[in-house]
Amino acid sequence: MVRIVYANLGYSRDINGSLGHHLSRLHHHVYTPRAAQMRSLEFVRDTMRRLKPDLSCFVEIDQGSITNGYFNQFPVLREDHHTFATIDNKYSGTTKFHRSPISRGKSNAFMATQKVDFTKRYLDHGKKRLVYDIDIAGLRVLVVHCSLMKSVRAHQFAQIATWIEERDVPTVLIGDFNMFSGERELAPLMKSEKLFHANRLSGPTFRFGPYHATLDTCLISQGLEQCCSIEIIDQPFSDHQMFKIDIALEDTSKLAANG
Repeated sequence: MVRIVYANLGYSRDINGSLGHHLSRLHHHVYTPRAAQMRSLEFVRDTMRRLKPDLSCFVEIDQGSITNGYFNQFPVLREDHHTFATIDNKYSGTTKFHRSPISRGKSNAFMATQKVDFTKRYLDHGKKRLVYDIDIAGLRVLVVHCSLMKSVRAHQFAQIATWIEERDVPTVLIGDFNMFSGERELAPLMKSEKLFHANRLSGPTFRFGPYHATLDTCLISQGLEQCCSIEIIDQPFSDHQMFKIDIALEDTSKLAANG
């Protein structure tokens, strides 16, 4: 079995999405105190210790920016049992985004407790472009954080769909899809009928006051749905929920053998 944990950390600003938090902690968008960051990070670290994932994937993690006092959050989460870990600017591989005071430090990351092969890929459209393409224990995992603009997302989803088609292997596509217009936005990814929306019936994953939506999404290869379980875990310090995904690839082999 492969266990994956995914979360949008919201840069660990200690804002849970309620109107009360957004109003009382509005200043955290300008500067987040170290103590507030640590409350959020320690919750994530303790949750990972309890869940013991093979692969932990994060979007909106800060490796040091003007809004968080240039504090690198990643070492707080990485521990000795993580044999591999990486954190990268989520906007582009070019140095200009690393130096800009707005985008500097704003990152995605993942860490694993076993051997992985991976590629950093970059979408052709939008500002948030980084996609991790990871191979772990016979499973392909793509981690995305898509645009806030619907027209740009459409281009991004179409390009990701071509990447999915490159390889006929068990695949998980997970991340913050920002699909504010609902599930119909997934049409470019679903038209091949090769993917299944694993958290379609699991409830909203994002909150802003009374508004709730399923922005964080997990798509899996058809056939994996019989061997996959997904749990939504509340993050009290973020406006996004966390995912725990268990995939029993050995069960996939048994199903194939039985026709």
